[in-house]
Amino acid sequence: MTPPSVCRFAVVSLLTLFGCGGDDLVLPGGDGAPELQIQDGSGQTGAAGAELDEQLVVRLVDEAGEGIPDRTVTWRVTAGGGTVTPGTATTDENGSASARWTLGPSAGSNTVEAAVSGVGTVTFTATGTVDSGDDGPSAELSTLSADPTTIAAGSGSSTITVTVRDAGGNPVEGATVTLEATGSGNTLVQPSGPTGSDGIAVGTLGSTEAGTRTVSATVNGSVRILETVEVTVTADAQPRLELIEGDDQTAPAGSSVPLRPAVRALDAEGRPLGGIQVTFVVTAGGGTVDGDVQTTNADGIARSGDWTLGTAPGANVLEARAGSLEGSPVVFTAEGVAGGAGVVDHFIFLLQPPDVGEEEFFTVEVAMVDVNGVVVPTSGIEIYLGLFREDKDEPSNDRLQGDRFEETINGIAVFNVAVTKNDQYRLRALSDELPELGPHGPEPFLTSRVFEVR
Repeated sequence: MTPPSVCRFAVVSLLTLFGCGGDDLVLPGGDGAPELQIQDGSGQTGAAGAELDEQLVVRLVDEAGEGIPDRTVTWRVTAGGGTVTPGTATTDENGSASARWTLGPSAGSNTVEAAVSGVGTVTFTATGTVDSGDDGPSAELSTLSADPTTIAAGSGSSTITVTVRDAGGNPVEGATVTLEATGSGNTLVQPSGPTGSDGIAVGTLGSTEAGTRTVSATVNGSVRILETVEVTVTADAQPRLELIEGDDQTAPAGSSVPLRPAVRALDAEGRPLGGIQVTFVVTAGGGTVDGDVQTTNADGIARSGDWTLGTAPGANVLEARAGSLEGSPVVFTAEGVAGGAGVVDHFIFLLQPPDVGEEEFFTVEVAMVDVNGVVVPTSGIEIYLGLFREDKDEPSNDRLQGDRFEETINGIAVFNVAVTKNDQYRLRALSDELPELGPHGPEPFLTSRVFEVR
C-alpha cells in the first residue's frame, strides 16, 4: 500500500505543474503555435477625445481554433494620443480579452496594439472626428488614393478612391467628385454618384500610352483637394521568348554540345505558353542541329535536338526563333575546340576478341577515347573492323562473318562476328568519319590482341 505522504506529494506535484507559472504555463497537446486574433472593435469612427462605443476584443486560439485561457494581453496606444484601459487583461475560458478605448483629442487616425508575449501582436484602428460646425468639404483633410499605382498600357486599370472630409475630419455625404488626370490616351471613369455616408467616391483610370499620370479631384465643382496621386502606365506587355539553358558551351569541334539548348515562351502575364512553334537555326560555325523545329510544351519550354558543332575549331552560333515574340531570336553560342581532352585521339578495344572455334560468334567493343584514354561519348560515328592473319598485312575480311560496320552509342561500337577458318588473327578498328585524324581515322590504326580460331 502506498504511504499517504507519497500520495500527498504526488497531488502537490500535479498542482504545482498545472496551477503555477501564469503566462509560462505550457498546455499539453497540439504542436501548432498559438495565434492572437481581432474579434471586434477595429475600424470604428468616433468623436475625438471620447470613448468608442464598442469594446476592443481579442481572442487567443491554438492550432485547432480552441481558445487558450489565462494568458496576459497587453494593450498599448501606438498613434493618436488616446488611452486604453485596462493596460493588461487576462484571457477568459474562451481565450478572449477586452479593453475600452478613448480616442486622442484631435481628428484623424488612432491605433492600439494588443500583444501576447511569445505569440505576437494585432493592431486596432479608429478615426477620430471633430464637430467644427462647418459641414463643407475640406481641401486639406480630404484624400485620394490609387490601387494599383502601376498599370499596363491598353489593358490595366487603377481604382481611384476619394474620401471627402470636412474641417473636423468628418466624412461628407452627398458630395459630387470630379476626377482629372494629366497625359494623353487616358480613359477616366468618373464616380457613379455622390459620396456615401463614409464620404467616399470611386472612379477608375486607364490609358493606352505609357507614362506617369497625376490624378486630382474637385469636390462640388469648387473645392480642389490638395492631395494628388500618381499612376505609372507601363508599355503594354507582349508574349516573349527567353533563354533557359544551353548557352556559352564548349565541346570538341565536330561533336555535339553536352546540353541541348532550350527556350521558354511566356504570355504577357509571365505564364508559360504551350503550343508555340520554335525554329532552331545554325547561323555561324557550320554545324548542324537535329530537330530544328520544336513546339513548346505545357511549361512553355522547347528544346533543340543535338547541336553538332562545325569541324573547324572556333565560334558557333545557334538561334531560336519564334515569330514576333519579344526576345526572338534567342542566341546560343558555343566554342569548338581542337585536340586534347574531350577530343577523339584513338580507338581502344574495351572488349578484346577471345579464342574461339570456327564460325563461333563472339562480341568485341571498340571505344573512341581522347589523349587521356577517356571515352568521348559521341554517338553515330561509324566504325568498321578489318580481319588480319598474324604477321600478314593484307586483310582477310572474306573470312569474317557478321556485321563489320557499327555506329557508336555514347562513344562505343559493339560488334558480333565470327571467323570461318582456323588460324591466328587480329582485328583492326577503322573509321571514315574522322577525317581530321587521317584517311581512315586515328593513326596508328588500333589492332586487337592476337586470338586463335580453332
